[in-house]
Amino acid sequence: MMMWAVATIARSIVWPILRDDAGVSWRIGFADGTVPDNVDGQVRIRGRVVDIDRIEVDYIEVQNDA
Repeated sequence: MMMWAVATIARSIVWPILRDDAGVSWRIGFADGTVPDNVDGQVRIRGRVVDIDRIEVDYIEVQNDA
């Protein structure tokens, strides 16, 4: 299932966490296995839900000057 979301990314030791305004959180991963350096803060993503708590990101756009 593909989805779009505007939410906040928080860094963690293991993987980044995406949190929306309703308090729902997902672990996020990227196709190449790396996390871009500039993805902290408010972002807009398109991705595929691959598990109940994990999204594989296809596209990411930073929404602020994080």
